[in-house]
Amino acid sequence: MKYLILIFGILVSLSLSAQDCTPELLLQKPGTWKAGQQGSIHGVSAADLAAEKAVLAAIHKLVNTNYHPKGCQVVYSTSYGKYPNAGDVWIADPYNYTMYILPFLCDNKSADKSKYTVAISSATNVTITVNEISSLNTLFAATTQADDYRGYLKLKQRPQKKDGYFYMGEEIVGDSQEENKTVEYRWLITYGDTLPFSYINRREYLQIQQKRLEKSIKESPGQKGYFQKYLDNISDYLTKPDSELSKDAIGMWNDEERFNGFVNEGTKGSFIAVKPNTEYYNKKLPKSSSQFFTVIYKLTQNDPVFEANISAIKEALDFAKLKNMLGK
Repeated sequence: MKYLILIFGILVSLSLSAQDCTPELLLQKPGTWKAGQQGSIHGVSAADLAAEKAVLAAIHKLVNTNYHPKGCQVVYSTSYGKYPNAGDVWIADPYNYTMYILPFLCDNKSADKSKYTVAISSATNVTITVNEISSLNTLFAATTQADDYRGYLKLKQRPQKKDGYFYMGEEIVGDSQEENKTVEYRWLITYGDTLPFSYINRREYLQIQQKRLEKSIKESPGQKGYFQKYLDNISDYLTKPDSELSKDAIGMWNDEERFNGFVNEGTKGSFIAVKPNTEYYNKKLPKSSSQFFTVIYKLTQNDPVFEANISAIKEALDFAKLKNMLGK
């Protein structure tokens, strides 16, 4: 009987020891903040850089004051500056602030089962970009270069107004077959009901494609027969009434240097053609001013640490306060 009691006690002890480190228990531990490696700085004047750092410092304070990490370390970083050949006339600089959620992990190398380490990376993070929208390609607060390869920008989804802000949609990133899928949720914060881009209609889109195909024929005359059928498709479509040609251009990602027709919005593999709307901006402001924000939540699902911390960041990141920072 004594032996049975002893064995039972050992089993209970081992069970309790094993439970000293689980994701649920680690989630109860206070988290930490850590300044990460800061990103590149290029094409920014000293005066603008100082002002941009002040904007990102205000964003950090907004989150840091109202959000206290649990079961993780939050590593934050920044970057500033224009991308080479990304725009022609720049109205405002792009810059961003990112928080990486690195969960605490059980330290299996330690005999003390309450010990833990910090993950070196994760797919869960929050990025706040200023004057920049990333979709199938990136829109900046700048005019498109005259020799731009594409001649337009692409959106996967049309923004929807929700609670005073624009919801840019969600999408699974990485392997969609994984049990713990990583999903991105995007929001756009702008001046009122306006957008920093406008939709390209079918006529304008076809004229852009026409020029691209004519250039392709000039550069590869041996392929004229291949390209000509798509030019003919464009010519035929341009004879349609204005009611048809004035509709927004929605194409397929693999049909850009050809033309087989437009598709319905929401078709898998489709995009909405847009261009920068320079009338959106207050051009009297310095390039450092925030004229719109994009907020991107990237969450690996079915993980209690990730879900709890992203939920807490959402509560802390007051969109109304971000909106009040626009144009300042």
